[in-house]
Amino acid sequence: MALFGRAAKDKGGGKEGDVTRPLVGRTIYCSVCSGPRSFSRCWRRMHPLGTCPCCGLAFQDAGVIYAQAQPACPKCGEPLEYPGFDYGLCDGCGSKFEILEGTKPGLLPNRAQRAEMSKHGKARVERP
Repeated sequence: MALFGRAAKDKGGGKEGDVTRPLVGRTIYCSVCSGPRSFSRCWRRMHPLGTCPCCGLAFQDAGVIYAQAQPACPKCGEPLEYPGFDYGLCDGCGSKFEILEGTKPGLLPNRAQRAEMSKHGKARVERP
């Protein structure tokens, strides 16, 4: 059955750590486009990621990475999706946002956006 990604699981291609549930698209304020935009691709992360979607690094112990306030790949710094949270891609610019009801959407910067941010500097809190 090819509905809702079940074909990948039936064939053994889907990993338990990479399961998402599709959601209905919505209109959300995009801080990159500076205005309300349509988010037609929205999903909810069901389980922690087992590998980095950017560099492909397999995590030995995802629990240690997900214990951080904002989990990120130790190799490339890609922000990881948190289980039980909603995410979406802006149709205007393609940026990925974390969507929480009643709050402003939080940008999860991709590699190019992170490189641009590091060129101009960014505030970072160092913990002992």
